[in-house]
Amino acid sequence: MLRSKLCEGDENMKKNLALCAMVLVVAALLYGCANYGTLRPIAAPDVTIDSLAKDWQNYSVYWTGLDIGEPTGIMFDPKGDDKALTGEHWYRVESEESLSKMITWLRFNTLYYPYLWRMVGPDGQSYGYVYTGYTNFAMKLVDEKTMLVYGLPPTLRGGDRMFFHKE
Repeated sequence: MLRSKLCEGDENMKKNLALCAMVLVVAALLYGCANYGTLRPIAAPDVTIDSLAKDWQNYSVYWTGLDIGEPTGIMFDPKGDDKALTGEHWYRVESEESLSKMITWLRFNTLYYPYLWRMVGPDGQSYGYVYTGYTNFAMKLVDEKTMLVYGLPPTLRGGDRMFFHKE
């Protein structure tokens, strides 16, 4: 009888320990994700890639990819706000003609057809837009006004991306 009471105590202690461990893991995950941004679909019908391209001078526009002729994403950072988008391997778009060619290239990709996304910080504020066919990248707040964008691959074609292709 004493042995069964001790075993019950051990079982309760194991349950409590497991519950504490789960709470710690969830807390660590929530804390670790607190500074990351998300992509949201564009809700306003008047914001399109064509309207952004037409109004491109009101944005700091950047591209990333293998080459200016083969981008994997185009990022639009509004000039009129006090927030900034930054990242390694993002290059400034220098002309409307270059921007037009990049948009055409992205539209040409049938495996990763591009969409326009709103880039939202962890506080729910909009930081800008990104036009890409790849959405598995990260955006991390580095200070209260700057979001680092990283993780877009240099290409959206070739053997390194074939595991997405279904035959």
